[in-house]
Amino acid sequence: MKAKGNSLLLVEHDEDTIKAATHLIDLGPGAGIEGGEIVFSGKPTKKAGSAKSPTIQALRNPLVHPSRGERRKILKAKKNWLQLKGCTANNLKNIDVDIPLGRLTVLTGVSGSGKSSLMRGCISGAATETKSSSYKSAKGFDVFKYRYEVDQSPIGKTSRSCPATYVKLFDNIRALFAQLPEARMRGYTASRFSFNNKEGQCPECKGNGRIKLEMDFLPTTWIDCEACMGDRYNPATLEIRYNGLTIGDILNLNIKTAADFFSAHPKLQKPLQLLAETGLGYLTLGQPSPTVSGGEAQRLKLVTQLTKGRPKITDVGPVNTNLYLIEEPTIGLHQQDVARLTEVLHRLVDEGHTVIVIEHHMDLAAEADYLIDLGPEAGPNGGTIIAQGTPEEVSKSGASITAPFIKAALHSTTS
Repeated sequence: MKAKGNSLLLVEHDEDTIKAATHLIDLGPGAGIEGGEIVFSGKPTKKAGSAKSPTIQALRNPLVHPSRGERRKILKAKKNWLQLKGCTANNLKNIDVDIPLGRLTVLTGVSGSGKSSLMRGCISGAATETKSSSYKSAKGFDVFKYRYEVDQSPIGKTSRSCPATYVKLFDNIRALFAQLPEARMRGYTASRFSFNNKEGQCPECKGNGRIKLEMDFLPTTWIDCEACMGDRYNPATLEIRYNGLTIGDILNLNIKTAADFFSAHPKLQKPLQLLAETGLGYLTLGQPSPTVSGGEAQRLKLVTQLTKGRPKITDVGPVNTNLYLIEEPTIGLHQQDVARLTEVLHRLVDEGHTVIVIEHHMDLAAEADYLIDLGPEAGPNGGTIIAQGTPEEVSKSGASITAPFIKAALHSTTS
């Protein structure tokens, strides 16, 4: 298209595509309120000088694998493995699949090779004890308390849902406000500080903070409520302050600032700090869920799981552990966000959980404890296991189409 004289403008995170660009415009340096500047404009090369550009820094300093220095050991005893026999969902060729428990496993292969068929058609069904003809037998799945499929779907469909309510922080914040002397003197309970409660909410916007304008022949639009100026509450509720801030002010704090503000309250500070460490510190506590991107929503879901506490450890291993099934979580993520997402996945495994990911991004695949590569091609030409083992072992496979790319990711720092 370029050779024919066309001009192409792409929004892209793929490193190879960025390197091939004639001109790069990098916005940042962070996300949300921390971004909005042009931090680099020019030819994208490793030698390009811009300390503020996260993209140039990613080109200059590729990720090192494994990021923690070593991988978790793969235990050989059968009790440490999930076993599926005779998987035949869609194009799967009656394959037997073994997956290590308490490890990060990544399924790789070309699009259409059978990864989703294996995860959705076989693994998910076995974890929920759903009778299925897509496999003959399954062992080891009884160790899980829950099975979660964590995707990039929205965390809520209305503006009444927000990060504070989704991560269950707002219940503790409302309880804190209800214990303030002024609130107790007035007889305010925690429910008073809910923007869904008639007693506390702004009567004009009904606690929404915004007013919807519907106009003939024009799209529906939203404007800040003139009565509460977006604070969601009525004046009497906003008279109660904690360390100088109203409940409306709290919802307008970004997560990073809120983590510092609630440093004296571990139940609030810990999950806020986790969110900030995963790169979501710029989101506000009250940001309407429909404005949260897919990648942001996925990390919110994963951090929510981390806040639920560690599984109980016994002589036979962790109990009440969970199985997490995640499909292509790096879609739409910058290299910095991929690194943060990877750390969240590692934390889940550190807690004793089993995480299985379908992924095409080689930097995430190179972080796996165990890889299962399907193929060799798509559709009827796929559906078999071509290679499996650690990323280093799979990178040496002569039959795997993925192997050269895994090898390049493992040795990117020396290239």
